[in-house]
Amino acid sequence: MNGTHLTGLEGTNPLGFFAALGVQVAFEGEGEVPRLWWSDDVVPHAVVDGSFSIENIASRAMEVFPAWLESPAIKTSLEPAGDVKFNEWDITTYLDNARLAGPNAGLAACLVAEGSFDNSNAAKPTDLYFTAGQQKFLRMIVDILEGVTAEDLEIGITGPWPYQSKLSSLMWDVADDSNYALSASDPSKGKKLTNPGVEALAILGISNYPVFGSPGRTRTQGTSGGWKRGAFAWPIWARPASHRTVSSLLAHTTGAQPELSTRADLYPSWGISQIMQSAIRRSDQGGYGTFGPPEVVWSRG
Repeated sequence: MNGTHLTGLEGTNPLGFFAALGVQVAFEGEGEVPRLWWSDDVVPHAVVDGSFSIENIASRAMEVFPAWLESPAIKTSLEPAGDVKFNEWDITTYLDNARLAGPNAGLAACLVAEGSFDNSNAAKPTDLYFTAGQQKFLRMIVDILEGVTAEDLEIGITGPWPYQSKLSSLMWDVADDSNYALSASDPSKGKKLTNPGVEALAILGISNYPVFGSPGRTRTQGTSGGWKRGAFAWPIWARPASHRTVSSLLAHTTGAQPELSTRADLYPSWGISQIMQSAIRRSDQGGYGTFGPPEVVWSRG
């Protein structure tokens, strides 16, 4: 099938997957939004309609990022500064301020939910919140969106990823799951190098993953298990899908039993060829999160 192949956005890596979703999000509100699907290679990569070139995608994203930076979902005066661990009343204020912010309004509803708190009565954020300690989630988003360049985007979209930037990382790359015991030196002593083009697109992409409040827990679409030891599942599909269709596919994807067995008979008719899953692991000290190596939990065969 003809299309523009985004060879750097591999469907087996959550960061590449989120970035591919971000390509569609970048064109929301335009007259035409690219359809998205995945190649049938051993390592599938994203493909969009051929009328959208790599340069076109990068140019559009660079136009969108400044608007996102001004969005109440990212630019907020609420405490704690630069983060989303708001108190009970500020959660409502944050979501209310962001809900009329245009195409980026959905990001806020993908970060926190009313009625979901941690042990200190602060907002319990999305399962995709992998930062901890001195790192501040919204501040890191600002760092990425302000620092990314069109060249970063084109390199990230086409690959391979060079890991040369010192801009922040939200830790969604499976390569971040480093094991200290296998390293020649303590990785905490050096500055992590990143790929800001895909990180920036992935920020747009996670606006497809809303969170829902529940007692003692914030539930994130596509995830299962607990906060410390959970899992994230995502679909790979072979047919061109509009943004709304993609949202539906994401909502119906699970890697958890028995739901996976129940839906398996339906996946082929929806054009889904694989369900991928990565473990979510958080360190005992600090609570920093990473994605574990991806695995195929269901395949069309």
